[in-house]
Amino acid sequence: MGSRKPQARIAVLLILTVVCLCVVACVSRSQAPSAEAPQVLNIKTLLIVPFNIASERYEVGTTVRCSMCGAVFLTGPVALGADSYMTEEILTFLKAETPYTLIPAGVGEGARSKIVSESVLIPKRDLLLETGRKLEADAVVSGTIFRFRQRIGTKFSVDTPASVAFSIYLLRVADGRLIWDGHFDETQQPLSENLFKLSSFVKRGGAWLTAEELAGFGFNKVMASFPVP
Repeated sequence: MGSRKPQARIAVLLILTVVCLCVVACVSRSQAPSAEAPQVLNIKTLLIVPFNIASERYEVGTTVRCSMCGAVFLTGPVALGADSYMTEEILTFLKAETPYTLIPAGVGEGARSKIVSESVLIPKRDLLLETGRKLEADAVVSGTIFRFRQRIGTKFSVDTPASVAFSIYLLRVADGRLIWDGHFDETQQPLSENLFKLSSFVKRGGAWLTAEELAGFGFNKVMASFPVP
């Protein structure tokens, strides 16, 4: 009987060792960053492609998955000019906060239109990458607007609050890899319905926001993680 005890201890130790190794492996995977480290991006030139609007392809009120980032959104009305507003926000941010050489949205429109005319059914990802290649860009940044609903009312009282949902993504042209993405999805709520939003409520001046103001807060939050070399 005594000879079995060392063997039992060894077996228990082996099992514990295997379990520990599995736990360490799982923790390592869960902590792995979703985007590449900025120093290995190999990007100098960025092409900015205008935002597209999901409701041009899907009915309002449809639940759709972003083909780039994988997040799920409920489509809604999009205010006129929302795509131009968001595209200009990206251009302003990249000019002020990054060292990249930028190719503005308007420059690529001719190349993009030509590609579409030659292949009407080209997937969105392929269209972005091919446009980037035509203009010799290292990467392409663009986005999709799922909702951009204006508030109905004033900053003190509303019948319908602003509601905004969008995604932004960065594709590297050389290998077609999605190297960064971010998204925002919020319908403003009164503080009385969501006390967890106290910090945001105070930062936003305690008022009902326009769609542009809500989108601006979301944009700043999303772009805080944008990779910069």
